[in-house]
Amino acid sequence: MDEEKPLPPFARTGTGLPAPKPVRSRTDPPPPAPPEKERNVLSRRLHSNTVSGRINAPATSHHHHHHHHHHHRHRDRVRETVHSATELRPPISFDLLRRDKKTPDSGRRGSNSQAAQQQQQQQQQQQQQQQQQQQEEEQQQQRDIEEWQAQQRAYAEREARRRVKPEDVEKAKAENLQREEQLRATLKHVEELGMSSTRQLDDTYYAILEKASILRSTIAGLQQLAEETRRVDTQFDQDTKSIEENTKSNITAFGGFEEQEKTINELVDRLKISKTETQKLNERLEAARDRVEAFEKRENARQSKRRKQWHATWESAVGVVVLLVAILILKNHRGMVRSLEGVGQSLAAVGDAANEQVSRLLPSPSPKEDPYLQRLFDEL
Repeated sequence: MDEEKPLPPFARTGTGLPAPKPVRSRTDPPPPAPPEKERNVLSRRLHSNTVSGRINAPATSHHHHHHHHHHHRHRDRVRETVHSATELRPPISFDLLRRDKKTPDSGRRGSNSQAAQQQQQQQQQQQQQQQQQQQEEEQQQQRDIEEWQAQQRAYAEREARRRVKPEDVEKAKAENLQREEQLRATLKHVEELGMSSTRQLDDTYYAILEKASILRSTIAGLQQLAEETRRVDTQFDQDTKSIEENTKSNITAFGGFEEQEKTINELVDRLKISKTETQKLNERLEAARDRVEAFEKRENARQSKRRKQWHATWESAVGVVVLLVAILILKNHRGMVRSLEGVGQSLAAVGDAANEQVSRLLPSPSPKEDPYLQRLFDEL
């Protein structure tokens, strides 16, 4: 005879409702506390009748043909558990009502009748609560059975999945290889992206460094210019003060002669005029410098254009000469030496002509000093 197979464990899901407790009427006297031994026996009985106590061992693979039989046995045990839970509820005692009915006091009969009605209402409420609790317990047991069946199906599926075939292994290997290739391609793409980002960052960094160096040099030049301007300003103030002091001393020495004062005023006016003329000359010098730079740029562009044209002409001439030499060599092998001499002379003539043209194209040396500017400086 086969041994009884223990059922696999399953997790009981909470329904969100409070656990059912025995409901007792408030008018009933408290029941006597059971002895410690009876209490332990009762708890063991409850533990043995509950579903979690009976299905706490894992299922084995040797008794699958008893599944239907154990399912019916499990339902019987659930029903026994429900009956035991309902039997454990303390019955409502009517001893108090009977005792009140036997008392001859008529004044208490009215109050006892009211108490009896209240007890009947409480009894009905308790019966309704018991019915609701029994329904909830039956629903909970049904949910437990469904969960147990679902776990049995999941267990059977896991057992079926454990039977791996060689084709599955090969398929898994192929999938792993494909994933590795995808990972390699992704890693390569990430590396390329990182290299390009690093290169762009390096270019940006070096560009920023170059601009920073240019800014530093510009700031240094501006500081030097400011210092030079400050020095010139202080020197000019000193010179002006010295001239003013000398003029005052001369005026005081000469006793305030009008002629000397007039000459001094004329000198001051000439100084002012010279300052304005100096500013104008500086502006003209800047304009002349801009013109010279523009002329040099145009001249350089023109010369480069001419050089390119002459280079193209020279190359075409050399190509024509080489073509003629090749034709002559093909036509007359005997007079090759003479033709080579003629070609050399013609090349020399062409080279002389090209040198003359290049010498003409070269810029003539500009004069070192402009006579007009020299005259202006002499006047100053």
